Amino acid sequence: MNSDLPKLSLFNSLHRQVEEIQTINPGKISLYTCGPTVYDSSHIGHARSFIAWDVLVRYLREIGFDTTWVRNITDIDDKIINRAKLLGIEPEKLARIETYKFWRDMQALNIQWPDHEPKATENLPQMFDFIQGLIDKEHAYRTENNDVYFRVKSFNDYGQLKKLVCPDEVVSRIEHQDCKESNADFALWKGFAKDEIGFDSPFGHGRPGWHLECSSMIKRYLGETIDIHGGGEDLVFPHHENEIAQSEALHQKKFANYWIHNGMIMVDGKKMSKSEGNFITIEKALQSFSGNAIRFFVLSAHYRQPVNYTEQALEAAQVGINKLLKSVEAFNTDKYPPAPLTGGVKAKRDSSEKQIFDQAAIDEFHKAMSDDLNTPCALAILFDLAKRINKAEENTGILGNTLAKLLDVLGFNLQEKPLSSQAAVDNKALYDFLLQQRREARELKNFAKADQIRILIEQSGYKLKDSPQGTELIPV
Repeated sequence: MNSDLPKLSLFNSLHRQVEEIQTINPGKISLYTCGPTVYDSSHIGHARSFIAWDVLVRYLREIGFDTTWVRNITDIDDKIINRAKLLGIEPEKLARIETYKFWRDMQALNIQWPDHEPKATENLPQMFDFIQGLIDKEHAYRTENNDVYFRVKSFNDYGQLKKLVCPDEVVSRIEHQDCKESNADFALWKGFAKDEIGFDSPFGHGRPGWHLECSSMIKRYLGETIDIHGGGEDLVFPHHENEIAQSEALHQKKFANYWIHNGMIMVDGKKMSKSEGNFITIEKALQSFSGNAIRFFVLSAHYRQPVNYTEQALEAAQVGINKLLKSVEAFNTDKYPPAPLTGGVKAKRDSSEKQIFDQAAIDEFHKAMSDDLNTPCALAILFDLAKRINKAEENTGILGNTLAKLLDVLGFNLQEKPLSSQAAVDNKALYDFLLQQRREARELKNFAKADQIRILIEQSGYKLKDSPQGTELIPV
């Protein structure tokens, strides 16, 4: 890692505080993030998580970390089996179809390929060994119907992530069954009859527990202890809590040093989810908005804060990213060829050559991103560069080159042509809606949401002036 750059700090859910990252191996980072269960199309809520971890990986590599990123695919699950039955196809075929759709969505959002993307069905031998190890240490037990459960009471630190006081009072993902020793115990292996979909194992015919998949893949691809584990905040319990329990019980060592979780996309006060039926798929959103606009919408709020989804917010995001891309196009790229920022390379100020980058802007960008990935602040720095470019300052080429490179670090696709938004910049209905949303957020003391809306408005070309009479929009 470049010693001249700010030390990277992230909010560690395990300790409920922002902490400076100290890696297991100097200069290297092992990162695991939870991937999709491929039974249906991914939606905007999923996009937020995948974009957040893509930006994290890009920034880790930007500041010089040799980063190994693993993101799994759950390709066998009750949801896959049930939907496949409704469609009249084999679960394996449905999983393949949805995996291809997921990859297409990730490409449209300009999300990098992880270094490894293991599938659950490709890691069954590793799961068998994991289960047997837990049985041998009496952290797991078998039942007469070929289930295998993790014995929660055998692990004294259970509840450390969720901060549980009495784990026995918490219902596991699988409803209580008489064969379980405790209601808190969770399934490592679920036994099924031979004529049902499943796999042969040393424990009988069945299917793996959901939590087991991630622990087994992490051990195989990254080792027994990793630097960072990420996922949506809805996975804290039971999924991530159970991962910790089974992995630390087996290996007798810490599972992950840093746990990072992204906030949810909300719709009318409820989490966007398929179970609520309030979701919009990535594929559907891309019919009206560019992949860059969706990324802008996600990054305009801090990754840990909840974000309210509306089409008007995506409209504003489309306006904002269009403005940045047009500013990039405003300078001569032949005269100022792009140069890598990797490792925080600094332009030589005393050279007879023109300075490649505006170092002050780069330093401010790194400061923002190293402070728990403050992407709203980073975007504000980009808009300041765009404003300076549009004023035709003397170093327009340098500013444009800097803007292009920082956009790239945030994962925006500079080859994607700006998509005309459905609303013009001065669309009164759009801004009336956003101002109303901001007023309501402030009345409810939801200042994070109010700030997000303010940033969206200001980045699309207006300043807000609050007064006792209301809020006035002032063009800039």
